[in-house]
Amino acid sequence: MKNRQNENFIIRCLKASASPSGVCRYRDTFSWLQIFFLFIFLTSCLAAPLAISFMKMERFNIRSFMPAAIQELDQSFADQLKGYQLSNGKLTGSKGFVRVEEGSTLLAADMEYAFQADGENGRLKVNGYANAILFQPDHLIISDQNGTGFSVRYVKRDVKLKEMTAHDLEAFIGEAWLAQYKPMIMMLAFSLIFISQLFMSVMLAGGLWITKKSKMTGIASFKEASAAAVCGSAVPAFAAAAAGLIYFDLITVLLIHSCGVVLMISFTFSHLSKTRHHNGKLQSGGNHDKSAAI
Repeated sequence: MKNRQNENFIIRCLKASASPSGVCRYRDTFSWLQIFFLFIFLTSCLAAPLAISFMKMERFNIRSFMPAAIQELDQSFADQLKGYQLSNGKLTGSKGFVRVEEGSTLLAADMEYAFQADGENGRLKVNGYANAILFQPDHLIISDQNGTGFSVRYVKRDVKLKEMTAHDLEAFIGEAWLAQYKPMIMMLAFSLIFISQLFMSVMLAGGLWITKKSKMTGIASFKEASAAAVCGSAVPAFAAAAAGLIYFDLITVLLIHSCGVVLMISFTFSHLSKTRHHNGKLQSGGNHDKSAAI
């Protein structure tokens, strides 16, 4: 054990993560600080594809979660906005117009704040209307009949709305929405990855540590179990990160990682059990030989 502990930390991490047998041999060579560092490093590897994907993303498909409101966004409405333009995040142009469609849908350029939205951001609702797309001087309000509704600040650049088709207008709303809410989405996604990694590590470490009472695996402490759980998640984390770099989908990345960790820890548990059983036989045989000699 002392010889293994004297090895370089990176070498120990590589050997411990390479296979279930490596996890078994090196599980008792890490300190709590080293286990924590390795956990943070693996979590960062899982989060790397997310960060790269969001850096490349320029607009968000807002139709995916506000379909009814976006469906009302037609060329006729885009033509009515041709007298308006954005200058440094402010809407200027005509006095305004209001258009109400069947089904209580409000499409308007409200330059005098005649309409107000109630509720918290994310659940905003314009009173009396199931769907609403409301352009106001410093922001737009978009709400859907499914209960979703946002206040979105305009992008800080000059934009001429007269050059936009209905599709361009939808893309513009998605771009403005993403520019404002990207930090929040990234924080939620990073939190999900961290909590998922922490939950799996704690649960698997606890499961291995419980075997200490039954002496099934030879795990001597919770620190050893934690080291085994974290080291066992290394290869699945790298595989999930590689898959995410090729094509990023958060659910797919977490699924690859979770299934890989479960398989790796299962093989590690099997190896620990066989090793413990083999050592028990050797010890029993040695005691029998000593008894015979006496």
